Amino acid sequence: MNRPHLLYIAFAFPPSSASSVYRCTAVANGFVDAGWDVTVLTVEAEIWAELTGMDNQLLEAVDPRINVVHVSDGGSEEPGRRDIRRYSRFRIEAPYIWKEVFRRRSRKGFPEDFHALWHRPASQAAQEIHRGKPVDLVMASASPYVSFKVAGELADVPYVLDYRDAWAFNTFTGAEIFSVSSERGQLEHGYLRGALQSWFVNDPIHDEYARRYPEVSAEMRVVPNGFDPQPGHGRPTAGATAEPRFGYLGTLQYTAVPLAEFLAGWDNAFGNEATAPAHAIFKGKLSPTGLVPGNVLEIFNSGRHRGLAYEGPISKRDVASFYQSVDALLLILPPGKYVTGGKTSEYLATGLPIVSIHAADSAAATILREYPLWFEAKDLSEEGIADALKACAAELASPDPQRWAAAWEYGQSFERSATLRPAIAELRTMIEDDSSTGPQTADRNNT
Repeated sequence: MNRPHLLYIAFAFPPSSASSVYRCTAVANGFVDAGWDVTVLTVEAEIWAELTGMDNQLLEAVDPRINVVHVSDGGSEEPGRRDIRRYSRFRIEAPYIWKEVFRRRSRKGFPEDFHALWHRPASQAAQEIHRGKPVDLVMASASPYVSFKVAGELADVPYVLDYRDAWAFNTFTGAEIFSVSSERGQLEHGYLRGALQSWFVNDPIHDEYARRYPEVSAEMRVVPNGFDPQPGHGRPTAGATAEPRFGYLGTLQYTAVPLAEFLAGWDNAFGNEATAPAHAIFKGKLSPTGLVPGNVLEIFNSGRHRGLAYEGPISKRDVASFYQSVDALLLILPPGKYVTGGKTSEYLATGLPIVSIHAADSAAATILREYPLWFEAKDLSEEGIADALKACAAELASPDPQRWAAAWEYGQSFERSATLRPAIAELRTMIEDDSSTGPQTADRNNT
């Protein structure tokens, strides 16, 4: 097999600014670098202007050898569209009833709200791609989970499921969304049985899925997120400062993270006029869509919290310059032992001090534990957070060059390609073995 052909199903792909696009872009690029022909099946690019926003600069990160096929969303994103000229009288006069009717209609072909409508255009496009250039492997990145259904519809073509999250349970709370014996549980079980492999972003999610579906655990892999070097990525200088600049970069999800706790800790540490001034600069979005109430924006720029400022979204291609403009980083994550946080490995790669403000059992703590410049809030109390911030400020006032050098070296080990290369190589071996024993592939897809 000279250059195998991968069909990669990724609902969100550049220029979307959804957080999932970073993993999806890196995976597609990784297969190309490993000698594959790659076709990405994704939704129409223009739709993201009304949803999460667009980052056109991110298109520069997509390998030009990748063939990107855009198809209609099938109406799945209608509830998120903001152009009121599209709205029916029914939607305007009874928006909640309209949304519930729309939700129920969308679930008729697949048990997923709204996104199930993407199945028809995505499935048709996958078949056309396969007819035009036979596909050797399909990979589906979810959510949405209807992508898994599309992945299994090419006859005799093996597929891989890439779980960026968990379908069966809430990764923030751990609460079960559906049981193994439920309709969705049986559906998910069937997809996992048919898969050549299933990928998970961290050990806690992998372990819970292995517990739920033990007979297919051998096909499960942990392929963690990592950082993707951006223009300007470089080692920081350990220069002493008495007026530190703390930075936060990413989607804050203000309704889920311990924002009030952070603010209380910040004010405790730096709010007193008698203390040396410090700054906390937030860049990115304050919710997945970027839309937030006015009172949330007021938190940052009202002056109530000394040194706190929100400076809006930033292109992925400009993140290195942001990291170079700050002295330390704030890692503020939602609760839950299944949460690693998409920014954790990128933060580590900066070599900067990191202040952790999240639950002690967070999956992020697993990879942060060995980082020499990690300042963990022992708990989410005002004092616990303030102590972590002040300890970091003390390091910045008198930095230890050896610690900084060790932090940089540790962080570089999280480059995403280091974990992708062996995972992709294993898949190449598996499909080449399958191609020599064809009936086994057919049996797997018909399971």
